[in-house]
Order: sequence, then structure tokens, then C-alpha cells
Amino acid sequence: MKKFLHACLLLAVLLATGAHASVIRGIGTGALVGGDLTDPENNGNPNANVNYNAVFRSSDSQGFNGEGPFNVFDNQLGATVNKWCCGAGTVWVEADFGAKRFTLSSFTAASANDTPGRDSSNWQIQGSNDGITYTTIFAYTSSVSAWANRNQVNQYLVGSDFAAPAAYSIFRYLSTATINGNASHQLGELEFFGTAVPEPGVPALLGLGLAAMLLARRRARR
Repeated sequence: MKKFLHACLLLAVLLATGAHASVIRGIGTGALVGGDLTDPENNGNPNANVNYNAVFRSSDSQGFNGEGPFNVFDNQLGATVNKWCCGAGTVWVEADFGAKRFTLSSFTAASANDTPGRDSSNWQIQGSNDGITYTTIFAYTSSVSAWANRNQVNQYLVGSDFAAPAAYSIFRYLSTATINGNASHQLGELEFFGTAVPEPGVPALLGLGLAAMLLARRRARR
């Protein structure tokens, strides 16, 4: 009965604050989807920063070391080297796929292992094609954390949690505030999923190539 009342209270709070819905996949590393855009083969090596399909950047110290920002792409949930913990304020981490562009179909975001107050109360998933101008794809703003438990994996889906976006080569997680203004921010994991689109200019080039071939054949027949 207590669990039922707690669930009802949590639902009421979420509805009252306008928090976005998501699929709760479970707790821990086993709840991650795996095979995301940054590491589709699931063979990324965080110790050497190799076998990833993206270049990672952050407003915080770079790297997978300690509680560094790149730990959100290591396919692991847990303490220390399996999470990102940094000072609060405006912080971000992003994955840059270079010339490849994707339309985001879903993503997961997981809480870290301790101190719920370090969860972001205002965070976004953004897309960009130049690293200068960023467009918000998904936004979460609430005085209540998006996660009810530690190391909880939430999955957000296009059509139900965010509108179908344009194609982007860079996906960024941006946080601007923490629960109750906590002095530290933390995040456990991020996974991005989407569909690749042709590189800009490729269809046009193919069309020109085909036109040139047809023209050459016509001239050969004369």
C-alpha cells in the first residue's frame, strides 16, 4: 500500500511540474540499450579513447579519467570512472560525428550513483551542424529530478517525448541548473540513436554524375 501511495504521489508531482514522460528501462548498466551511435559495435575502449564513432567535447575537463565528462559515453553505470561529476552552472558534453548526419529517433539519459540533488533540474538535448548554432531537440525543466532512483536509465522517444528533429552531426547534452541549486552536477550515461541521412551535396553530385553519363552515351551514339 505504501509503495502504491508513493507511486501516486510521484506521478502527481511529475504532472504538476510538467515533467516530460519517458520509458524507464531499469537500473544499472544492464538497462542500457547498447549499440548507440557513438559506439555501435559496443567495443569502445574508454581507457585509450578508441573505437568510438564520434569525437567528444565538453565544457568541463576533457577525458574519461576520474569523473570526467566522457564517462557518459563509456556504456557503464556506477561510481567514479563510470559517471560525470563537475561543478554546477552551465555545463555541456557533446558527440561530434563529423560529416555524418543523423535524425535522432531516441536517446537514453541515466542518473549517476549518488546524491540526487546533483541531478540537473534544467537540461536539454541539442543538435548542431557547425558547432556554433545549436537547436533544442528536447528540454526538461522541473524542481523534481527526471530520475526516481540512482543509476536509473530513462529512454526518450521521438513522437512521444520530442518532435521529429532535423538531421544533425553534433548532439549535445546541456545543463544549466541542479536540483535545489546543488553546487555539483552529475550524470551517469547518454546514448543517442537515429537514422543516417546522405551527406550534404551527395544527391546533387550523384545527379550530375548520372546526367554526365547519359550525355556521354548520347554523344557516342551520334
